[in-house]
Amino acid sequence: MSEKLTGYPSIDKPWLKYYSDEAINAPLPDCTIYEYLWENNKDHLEDIALNYYDRKISYGELFDNIEKIASAFLKAGVREKEIVTIALPSIPEALYCVYALNRIGAVANMIHPLAGEKEIVNYINEVKSRIAIIFDGTYKIIKNSVKQTALEYAVVVSAGESLSFGKKQLYALKSGKQQLSGQPFVSWKAFVGKSKNVSIPSVKKDIDSVAIISHTGGTTGEPKGVMCSDRNINSLIYQLVCNFEYTRQGTCLAVLPPFINYSLIDSMMAMLFIGFEIVLIPKYIPEKLAEYIKRYRPYVINSIPAYWEALLKIPNVKSFDMSCLKYMYYGGEGMSTETETAISCLLQSCGARGQLCKGLGSTEMMAAATQTYEECNTNGSAGVPLVWVNCKIVEQGTTTELSYGQEGEICFSGSTLMLGYYNRKEQTDEVVKVHSDGQRWFHTGDIGYIDKAGQVFVTGRIKRIFMTRGSDRVITKIFPDRIEKALMQHPAISLCCVIGIKDDNRIHYPKAFVCLNDGISCGDDLTEEILLFCKDKLPEYMVPVEIEYCSDLPRTSRGKIDYRALEKQAEEVNNR
Repeated sequence: MSEKLTGYPSIDKPWLKYYSDEAINAPLPDCTIYEYLWENNKDHLEDIALNYYDRKISYGELFDNIEKIASAFLKAGVREKEIVTIALPSIPEALYCVYALNRIGAVANMIHPLAGEKEIVNYINEVKSRIAIIFDGTYKIIKNSVKQTALEYAVVVSAGESLSFGKKQLYALKSGKQQLSGQPFVSWKAFVGKSKNVSIPSVKKDIDSVAIISHTGGTTGEPKGVMCSDRNINSLIYQLVCNFEYTRQGTCLAVLPPFINYSLIDSMMAMLFIGFEIVLIPKYIPEKLAEYIKRYRPYVINSIPAYWEALLKIPNVKSFDMSCLKYMYYGGEGMSTETETAISCLLQSCGARGQLCKGLGSTEMMAAATQTYEECNTNGSAGVPLVWVNCKIVEQGTTTELSYGQEGEICFSGSTLMLGYYNRKEQTDEVVKVHSDGQRWFHTGDIGYIDKAGQVFVTGRIKRIFMTRGSDRVITKIFPDRIEKALMQHPAISLCCVIGIKDDNRIHYPKAFVCLNDGISCGDDLTEEILLFCKDKLPEYMVPVEIEYCSDLPRTSRGKIDYRALEKQAEEVNNR
């Protein structure tokens, strides 16, 4: 940090005052994600790594299972750098597969297990996966379209695989035996059974090559694979825990699925690195958060606003003892200062030992790029950049840095910045730009400013995003631009705009305002036709719930469709 402020945050780095000299100067990890996990846990194999419906899985068992799955992948012919698709919820097998693939130098392509038939097929085909590890729910979605892929093995995993014996029996009775329809589908048991007598060769993996591909809509809403290297991921893990007060065997409640980096890296990999016990909940119910806290006594929870807001609606919540909680974070989208204050007050009245904290990030930066600490948790801020992350505000549409308090586009740089979007150089170059300092900078699409204390404030978005919960109860992001592009392909539609409507069940659901071409009349038949059209082109959770027909749409002073005016109009209607 410069002793005298130059006026430019990326040079002054005033946020470094929140970090120790050790955190600032320590070398970043120079190993694979598997090696990073092993080195910090090899002497603590009796400690508990995973808690899956009260079945405790030790670090020793975790490593044994990673070895077993790595052998099974080798038996199936997986080679170094080969991309294997993983479509699993928060079950132990998801983590076994990620680390096993890294162990043998292969790549895990993490996708939403219930994304929808066409989207799953596209995810698999984009990376030319020969092998996929899929959830039994995914099997039901793609069993009739698997011939459209090059899959040689589609290994089907159920949520019951890692349950204790008694619970596994009950699960089997309740769900029934899955009858697979033949090649390329094989059961998890059969796949793992082939791992015997397969030795794992020593692999010297390039830590700057792809380790994991995660998916994001980026700034456009079109799904893109974010290439994450071992160095990227380990760098984030180091930065997440360098200011963290802990002793081994604390507990982290993982409330989000592993195909989201915020969950996979922050709630799972980082916590495993420091020897924590991770509670995996494949079907998380936010209304039961107080019960989860009572049952599992977590020290850490990384969540989203909607899940924390659910606390305020739980009957008798103030009677619950939450003194176990020390670190409580939210990310993914913003929260009003009033709601944040109400949740923090509730948590502390129940004995929580810390404040509700938050951060700003993106999959392109692995997950978090900023984080609040107790001494820099100003209402409305997104905290300060992580110790090895640089941040600047630039004039929109340029790379010209602005000074403190000046509003512009938020940009990040550092060791966590993605390698790029998979096979999408043009889209990568749109958001990752080399500035005059010679560094690669990610242009987030968020508007904000930095104050002289180094805190980042988000004031708006160039991109439009809102969160939703699908029928599978999984939280995901919706990019209205993508729905609008699909709608505009319908021959009856001349103009449209999609917004998110607040909803207790889904958080938000998509509503479309539609203008029709001349000579076309609206009606139930047309609405049904448009919805079927959308179902053919979009994942289930992106299909509009409502369609409102308009003669015209409001415009801004620059002639653009004023989606904020439509949001305000919808809010007024809902409040009547």
